[in-house]
Amino acid sequence: MGCLLAPFRALGCLVIIAGVAGAWLYRDRMMEMGGRLLRGEPAPQVASGRPGTRALAAAQARADSVTRGRADSVVLDANETASLIGAGLAPVVRSQLDSLEVTLLDERVELGAGLATGRLPRNVVGPLGVALRDREPIRASGGLAVVKPGVGEWTIDRLEVRGIPLPTDAVPALLERLFAERGRHSLALTLPPGVRALRVSPTGLVLYGAGR
Repeated sequence: MGCLLAPFRALGCLVIIAGVAGAWLYRDRMMEMGGRLLRGEPAPQVASGRPGTRALAAAQARADSVTRGRADSVVLDANETASLIGAGLAPVVRSQLDSLEVTLLDERVELGAGLATGRLPRNVVGPLGVALRDREPIRASGGLAVVKPGVGEWTIDRLEVRGIPLPTDAVPALLERLFAERGRHSLALTLPPGVRALRVSPTGLVLYGAGR
């Protein structure tokens, strides 16, 4: 009987080990969710938008008000923000993405898209290349900030591929390989030159001018 039970005991041990490893790898997300539950906080409100020609024109007009000093600040809605971010990405990056969607969170921007993973160098995807299809749905999120006039920076610290979140500790290494630059975990964005600061909230993206 002991011999018959041995495989099940081994399987049980593997399940326990996998559970402990998973809890450690995703500890930051579990602590965040647990803290929210303990404080009785509701799920965070979000607003999502997609790029569009009219939304981009509206975003540029609002930003122009800040650039020309007609307003100290303006607020972009989710569609306008998605349009501004889509237009601000470097062409080589934008060409790899389709079905772009931007979600506004509290001090964070989340971007969802279809990524042309088949075009990525094999050294970037590593062992994942065996399981990846030519195009995969991804979601990435992080903080957005202005680093100098006309240039923004989106620092990515969370990444999902095909709905599966990657461990936070694995994201920096993957981004370094993707960008081919050690220590680089962000994407540069072209912004209207008059924008000197910004703030992200679920209700919109606030752009501040020189009068900030």
